[in-house]
Amino acid sequence: MSNACARDAEYCRAACGHCGQHIEFPRQGAGSIIACPACGLDTPLDSLPDEPKITPEISATELQAAFVGATAAPGISLFYQFGLVLVALFMILLPVAYLALAAGLACGVYWYATHAQVIFSFRGGGFYGLLLRLVLYGGPLIGGVVAVFFMFKPLLVRSPKRFPPLELNPAAHPRLYQFIAQISDLLRTPMPRGIELNSELGASAGLRRGWRSFLGRDLVLTLGLPLIWGFTTRQLAVVVAHELGHCRQSLAMRLHFVINSINRWFVRVVYQRDAWDDALDEWVDEAESGWVTAMVLCARCAVGLSRLVLRMFMYAGHAAMCYLSRQMEYHADACSVATAGSGAVESSLLRLRELNLISNVAGQHLRHFWEKRRQLPDSLPELLAHLESKTPTGFKDRVSQSLLNETAGLWATHPTDAQRIRHARRLGAAGVFGLEKPATALFADFASLARTVTHQHYLQELGLPVT
Repeated sequence: MSNACARDAEYCRAACGHCGQHIEFPRQGAGSIIACPACGLDTPLDSLPDEPKITPEISATELQAAFVGATAAPGISLFYQFGLVLVALFMILLPVAYLALAAGLACGVYWYATHAQVIFSFRGGGFYGLLLRLVLYGGPLIGGVVAVFFMFKPLLVRSPKRFPPLELNPAAHPRLYQFIAQISDLLRTPMPRGIELNSELGASAGLRRGWRSFLGRDLVLTLGLPLIWGFTTRQLAVVVAHELGHCRQSLAMRLHFVINSINRWFVRVVYQRDAWDDALDEWVDEAESGWVTAMVLCARCAVGLSRLVLRMFMYAGHAAMCYLSRQMEYHADACSVATAGSGAVESSLLRLRELNLISNVAGQHLRHFWEKRRQLPDSLPELLAHLESKTPTGFKDRVSQSLLNETAGLWATHPTDAQRIRHARRLGAAGVFGLEKPATALFADFASLARTVTHQHYLQELGLPVT
């Protein structure tokens, strides 16, 4: 429970112990238990004031001095690049093979349409015999045409429209840009042309405009709001160095982009439903004739077959890139170790697991707030801070112990956190950046920025009509 209360004021302000909603109450009501107007649960009105939390500022000189010495950024072996080339070629061949299979199916349907007319050369059976021949000829033909359409359709499907993250202005956040520029210089990677902030717990770096930036050096670095709130500057250096480590070598970065783009395409076309899938379901439900139902069911079987083929291609691509993807993560971790040290990599991985658990609880709270009261917190970091203050004793120890139960199979694209920690310990580097301050100090007015990103998350990602 937190509360800001002036001793001489007539009213005090408390926060609900369940949802964090601020509650104003007369000073004489301190210590009583009421039902929270937001979540409806009983909460005590604790009158103990909180001390204001002041985020220490970071000066340009202090940040410059925090980078001591030069780091020997790990190189990229020819064997590693050769593996990337092979996997990229294999991934490119998968859509080509799928297209050839779809074309073969189209030729088979055409052959059936022109040669299966022999069915009508048989006479007899009257009306029902004719109807049976029509079904034998038309059913597979309709199903085949639908299957061909659904096999070619994924080649034309566009990615769903995504709302762009909030791009940060270098003039408004000079320390953040200085911080990332110095890490880029250490690793000898191009400085990202854009730095974006979203609501996810994670970070990424890559080509800013996708395929349109394929031949250039137009990079973008995306940071997650919960990550900034929960990390120190040294832990954030680990994440930034890791993401920029994927972009150190021009050829490897582009091959990695090709591999991931094709893999994401397969995942999308296999699992994403559209209006045509819904239309087939409606036709089955609304069909009154058994013959029509049989034809539509044939079409659905054909669609299922096309998705099965796509799934097989997806698994083949996934299997080809699993081992290489794990090696890419180890290489990026080596960049993090060289920048911030082995201990910082270990602490950042443990902290990330803690934030992941707290974020999962926060998601449940958000659903509860909206379903019950049509209200949401103004700032996700404030909600996370409130929930973290309520974590039970021994929470961090249990998170650390959970590493021991993780295993990574042959199909895993990332090593486990325990494997990554052991790898960082084996490298045993102290790093060149050791500044331990809240990462929020790199931003100008982080509280206002957090409210803006939170509001965009509600409107754009969740589609909630919040004001």
